[in-house]
Amino acid sequence: MSYAPLDDFIAPARPRSEIWRTFVGFLVALGHYAGGAWDIIVGGGLLLSGIMSPGDLAAGETPPAVLLVLFHFLAMAAAVLIATRVIHRRPALSLLGDRDRLWRDFLSMAGVLLVFEALGAIISVFIGDLTGRMPFRTWLLFLPLALPLVLLQTGAEELVFRGYLMQQLGARFGAGARVAWMIVPALLFTVAHADLGNQGSNLWAVMAVIMLFAIISADVTARTGSIGAAWGLQFVNYVQALLIISVLGPLSGLSLGTLGVTAASPEVLPLFAADALGLILIYVVWRRLYG
Repeated sequence: MSYAPLDDFIAPARPRSEIWRTFVGFLVALGHYAGGAWDIIVGGGLLLSGIMSPGDLAAGETPPAVLLVLFHFLAMAAAVLIATRVIHRRPALSLLGDRDRLWRDFLSMAGVLLVFEALGAIISVFIGDLTGRMPFRTWLLFLPLALPLVLLQTGAEELVFRGYLMQQLGARFGAGARVAWMIVPALLFTVAHADLGNQGSNLWAVMAVIMLFAIISADVTARTGSIGAAWGLQFVNYVQALLIISVLGPLSGLSLGTLGVTAASPEVLPLFAADALGLILIYVVWRRLYG
């Protein structure tokens, strides 16, 4: 399979692909994410009820705090869907691409990734000091809330970066302009996930892995004509990193277990190298099986 599905994927964006529209739509999505009123209301309710303290909310190391962070992405999803409809006057769900194969692509990538993530989890046990974050029964109680919210969070990001930006830039500059529809969204995605305060001197390694992830996500989207495969890749990756085994620090509150290191620890550099190698292997296997 080639990039032929890309033409159909970007086709809905062609009538109104002016850069100013894309810039405004992207700012609308980020602006609503930054200020989403409904999750502020929910967060305020949790603070007032005593379920969560301001410190918990800032650190993101308790289950309610992590759930609230994930819920926050509802604002991003809603904003980019509305911007697509209002600014570009096209169906909001056109951001998904080929809806007939959306979930098939999602499941195909998720299935391949699950095998590698299971192996990665085993390796992580031997690299760091794995400790239990919460009792297994408690973790199971949070899982029915956590999984849909991870699906929401990853879906929102895919709508913005692989759906909206990739379609709009591809329509504006053409399917042959890979720098526009692949590299530019990948760079923006990477910068959006940079966190010098928590990643420290490992920031360069984290950004390299995220950039590789974003490029692969754009590639599989172009090959399938839907955001399903990229969504499946990000969803399973986040389930492993947020809900199964995480490093110490922000967003570790829902994890079943944690490694005794932070994202800034030198000890995790082998994990980043393993992540990069794993992404390449996952991509190669997926291509052999489905692409």
